[in-house]
Amino acid sequence: MAITKATASSIAPAAKGDLVVGSATNDASVLAVGTNTHVLTADSSTTTGLKWAAPTAAGFKGCRLTFSSGVAVASSTNVTVNWDVETFDTDAFHSTSSNTSRITIPSGLAGKYLVVAKGLLENSAEGLSIIRLYKNGTQVFTVDMYKWNGGYTHTLLTDILDLSVSDYLEIVWYQNTGSSGTLQAGQTTSFGVQFLGA
Repeated sequence: MAITKATASSIAPAAKGDLVVGSATNDASVLAVGTNTHVLTADSSTTTGLKWAAPTAAGFKGCRLTFSSGVAVASSTNVTVNWDVETFDTDAFHSTSSNTSRITIPSGLAGKYLVVAKGLLENSAEGLSIIRLYKNGTQVFTVDMYKWNGGYTHTLLTDILDLSVSDYLEIVWYQNTGSSGTLQAGQTTSFGVQFLGA
C-alpha cells in the first residue's frame, strides 16, 4: 500500500535502524534493525524478501601442495605426481588420503583460478623436462625446459583457468634424458591454486 500520513503511524519504525519495507502481501511492514556489522541481504524465503546477515567472509581461497620424498621420473615416461603434504588448504581442495594427485574445485567456489606448479628435476643427462597440466584427465597446458647440462632443471607453469565445481587438476611430469630423474621434495616442487573470483 502507499504510505501516507494516515497510514504511516501504523507501520512506523519502533526502534533506531528499523526499516519500512514491502511484504509478501504487497503491504508495508517493518524490518527490525539487524545485529551490528550485519548487512542487508536479499532472501526470497522471508516475508519481506530481505534479512540481516553476517557478510560473506573475504580472504584467500586455495591450496598449495608438496610431497615429503622425491618422486622418480623415468625417461620417456609420463608420471602423474601425487602430493602428500598440504602447505595450506582453505576449503578442502585436496585430500592426502584419496586421489592425492588432484586439486578438486569445492562446492560454492566455481570461477577463475590462478594455477601454479613448479618443480626441480635432478638428472645427470641432457634432454627435455616437461610439466603438463591436466583438467579432468585432459591436457590443457604444458611447459618445456631443455636441460643443456647435467644437474638440476627448474620448470615453472602458470595459467588462469575458468573452473566448475568438481573439476579437478593434476600435474604430469615427463623427461627424455635417457636416464631416470628425481623431482626434489620439499618447497622446491609444488602445485597450487588461488581462487580469483566468479
